Amino acid sequence: MTIYRLAYVSRPSPEISADDLRRIAAIAARRNAELEITGILIHEFHRFTQLLEGPLDAIEALMVSIIADERHSGIRIFLQQSAEARSLSRWILWSDYDRTAMSAGELEVREEIVRAALESLAELDAERQSGLSPEPG
Repeated sequence: MTIYRLAYVSRPSPEISADDLRRIAAIAARRNAELEITGILIHEFHRFTQLLEGPLDAIEALMVSIIADERHSGIRIFLQQSAEARSLSRWILWSDYDRTAMSAGELEVREEIVRAALESLAELDAERQSGLSPEPG
């Protein structure tokens, strides 16, 4: 079965708290399981980075609600691709407030997605400096 993979980075609201993240994690874990979506939401360095994997229609529907969520802004999608297999078997949260226990494989995926997000942000910064991309709003 082919799955769809999407990853983005965004800026959390300055008011976001550990309690907010726990609520997000509880709701997202339940909803994502129902939608057959796996992935990881990383909250650190004043950024959200999220990898989502699952059926294309489920990912597209979920992104509509993610984009509308006022608890973050400045969404930048940096990965969209098909894959033959999932990177993760569940959806998890890793944050500055709550370091969920992760398997070695999950930690490896976390490192890969953070590295890809940082590379994407570096490219965006280079585009801004060269005048090719507008400043964030």
